[in-house]
Amino acid sequence: MNRQQLKVMIKKEYKELVKEKGLLLSLLSMAIIFSIVLPTLILLVGTSKEVSASIVGLNTFLEQFKLIDYPAYLTKETIPLYAVLSYFFLPLFMLQPIMFATLLASNSFIGEKEHKTLEGLLYTPLSPKVLILGKALGCALPSLALSTLSSLAYTLVVNTLGWGYFGHLILPNLTWILVILVISPLLVFLSILLIIGSSQYLKNSKSAQGVAMIIVMPIIGILLSQSTGVLILGVFETVVFITVLVVLVILVFLLLMKIFNFEKFILNN
Repeated sequence: MNRQQLKVMIKKEYKELVKEKGLLLSLLSMAIIFSIVLPTLILLVGTSKEVSASIVGLNTFLEQFKLIDYPAYLTKETIPLYAVLSYFFLPLFMLQPIMFATLLASNSFIGEKEHKTLEGLLYTPLSPKVLILGKALGCALPSLALSTLSSLAYTLVVNTLGWGYFGHLILPNLTWILVILVISPLLVFLSILLIIGSSQYLKNSKSAQGVAMIIVMPIIGILLSQSTGVLILGVFETVVFITVLVVLVILVFLLLMKIFNFEKFILNN
């Protein structure tokens, strides 16, 4: 594979992204809401009963939470706040990279199709493999950078504003580290690969964004399972999830390389 061609393709994606002011604004807005606005509001409410009352399923979750090992510095008053910040927010930070990657990939790959500019790329010396991988990396790297920065901002807000409640740094723990460093990249690549693979059958970016629901639904399932106490996402559950994702990413990539047809992709307008 020609690395220079790959670099050129990635740079092209970055230049296109910078031109999309509206898209950048929507991505930044999501990141700010997830990482700063929501945790700040929750920490302002603090340990009052309003926290338990305002979050559906929290009381049920806390009954299960008391059965697992949790930090000794937690008190009866701070356990609900800790549960919300450490467990309830975790699936949201799995959804975030998927949303970023979905918006970028649908705008990039199918955007080329909608604007009828992909045909020009096919006349260049770029191989289909370089073209697909370059576009995938061009969408994945900004998505991962933004989701990582968002996670760091969330950690900073929680540890800073939460110090008065806990007297300790509560994040990141091992589960969060695995989610940010391993699960997020896997989810990003899986969502991008699914959008690229389905793009030859879809006519516009809105349809492609619906494909991401294939990944979003299990994440929503994890969120609901945590809120009901059925499943608490600990280290073991996270490792199992990572194993499943690795297998899925490899299978989807191999299948995509085998079935993707550029002629069908261009003609399906």
